[in-house]
Amino acid sequence: MDNWILNCNQNDIVINTKIQLSRNIEKIPFPEKLTVADGRKNVETIYNSIKDSFEGDDLELYEIWERDKRLFNEYLDKNLISDTLLKNSDKASFILNRDETMSIMINEEDHIKIQCVTSGLNLEEVLQNVVKIDEEIEKNVKYAFDEEFGYLTSRIENVGAAMKVQVLIHLPAITMSEEVENLSKRLNNKGLEIKGLYLEGSDSLGNIYIISNKASLGVTEENIICTMKEEVLRLIADEYKFREILTGKCKYELEDKIYRALAILQHAVLLDFKEALDLISKVRLGVELSLISVNKEKINKLIVNIKDSSIENISGRRLTEKEIKYERANIVRKLLI
Repeated sequence: MDNWILNCNQNDIVINTKIQLSRNIEKIPFPEKLTVADGRKNVETIYNSIKDSFEGDDLELYEIWERDKRLFNEYLDKNLISDTLLKNSDKASFILNRDETMSIMINEEDHIKIQCVTSGLNLEEVLQNVVKIDEEIEKNVKYAFDEEFGYLTSRIENVGAAMKVQVLIHLPAITMSEEVENLSKRLNNKGLEIKGLYLEGSDSLGNIYIISNKASLGVTEENIICTMKEEVLRLIADEYKFREILTGKCKYELEDKIYRALAILQHAVLLDFKEALDLISKVRLGVELSLISVNKEKINKLIVNIKDSSIENISGRRLTEKEIKYERANIVRKLLI
């Protein structure tokens, strides 16, 4: 699998594909009710079950209770771990491979959350990798499984296949054409949902959306993957159709917005988060339309690095609102000039 930030197709509107499997160990309370001692025993058991099976991946175990939680903000910003994991810091940990395409959260909401992510639309490849890890762990631990309901989890909506599939996709033309609501209804009928990666109230910022399955009870992994692939391919076709309409109706206006966005990002002294996301989306669109030449790796890095928390993490200290805007502009400028 490829690291989605560093390896990407310049023209691909799908940013990454992620699959998570939630698992629990039989006859052990969910993490919320686990004692610290039992939680840490889980960590040892799970790490020992896979550490020798993936030697080429250079697995590293991060025991959160051993370090300052702020040191893990980088992994939080990359969505390799969750806020919930950090809240369970006295008994939680995670395993990460060298390429940051695989992470295993231990004692988050469930005992085990296996996550694999790669660039573009690669559902089958990601499923193959996540299942491989799952099977390796299951050789050493007995999962909580019910013949009628499937895998048992702390959240009722995850019971069953206990699989969450997510596709991160850039949809500026559909957004500008005000078709997101219609798209949401269509996906809902297929057991899928769409939500913005970054939200301000009910509004999505930056035209980047997460497409995911809503539930996994009563459906197989293959059903989920098949439905997701079918709908995302349809969605890609829709986005290209609306891009053609936009470029046909307002070609020069669209090009002007794209070039202006790049110029502002390259020269701004202060940038707030909302404005930065809007401008980055325009630049990404320009790259995908082959209007401008900017490495997508740089654009992907910006998605991760321009949040307030990311900027403070990079700076190593608390910043005022104005300092955050100043540092954000610096980060963007250094990457794009």
